[in-house]
Amino acid sequence: MELEMVLNELSLKTPASDIYTARQLMSGLIGTLRQATASGVKRVLRTSDEIHSLELAPNYRISQWRNDPEVDREESRFFRTLVAKAPFWTDVFEEFKHEFDLSEVRYQGEIVNGIGFALIIDGLPVSFNSEIRWDTSYLSLEVIRIDENQNLINETVEIVHASCRNHIKEHNNWIKNRFRTQIINGQELWDRRVELFPNLEFCDEVYRQIQSLDNGKSILRQILKRLFELEEYCKSWKVGAFDFDALPSKVSPESESRLKQFNDKLSFKCSDGKKRLFSLHVRMTPGAGRLHFCTELGPGKIIIGYIGYKIQ
Repeated sequence: MELEMVLNELSLKTPASDIYTARQLMSGLIGTLRQATASGVKRVLRTSDEIHSLELAPNYRISQWRNDPEVDREESRFFRTLVAKAPFWTDVFEEFKHEFDLSEVRYQGEIVNGIGFALIIDGLPVSFNSEIRWDTSYLSLEVIRIDENQNLINETVEIVHASCRNHIKEHNNWIKNRFRTQIINGQELWDRRVELFPNLEFCDEVYRQIQSLDNGKSILRQILKRLFELEEYCKSWKVGAFDFDALPSKVSPESESRLKQFNDKLSFKCSDGKKRLFSLHVRMTPGAGRLHFCTELGPGKIIIGYIGYKIQ
């Protein structure tokens, strides 16, 4: 699956104090983008439809920077190439939000639609290094969505992020894992499950649950992301009990009341013929999906029992 970059528009909320500093900010962003594309990230930067009118400094917009004779021509051409190849995220964000019943995404209390779009497509959000809060390789986001009962749900999720070359270098392994997959649909995920997830076992029922997924459905990216998180954890899980806090995604067991009410629906037949209870699950944040798994086999092995909407 291709990895796209998405520009965090909020990182230009406060323009630079002068044109010289603005040029430096753009050069820093270009350096981040070049490092990313050199690492194999797709040569596309998803932006808002207002990209060229954004102010880098008072009375100095990106459109003016592009034609500034003091700006390096290679930098200007490189930026123009990246923003010209992709549709604006603002043209498709509402459709994606509807697919995930997503209300909004916030960072430090402020709505970040560009980063929210990156979260949905499992992309790489990039920022101008304009404030200290953007000088970080990870962002902790507040995701507000609507559940199946039309209730507002607040969740916290961590996402990779870059505002300099070193952040991209820090994410090299994550980027390489993305390129290893190139999964286009649920059928291919199932066919390659042993190759990609050697430490995960899948109940047969999972095939039926994922076979209709294709690359056009963003939920496929969320499923792959959770599976790789579990696979990476298994590689380092050598002894002891399963550590709930070791995964990037939040792991939760079902409540006692739900276990009593849905015991049969939460139990699945495994490849060894044994039927097990799958209480532990991670959510497809953003979205209402669940991935249920079981750690009964002990260190280094996890069984995937269910992938789909909340069991009712």
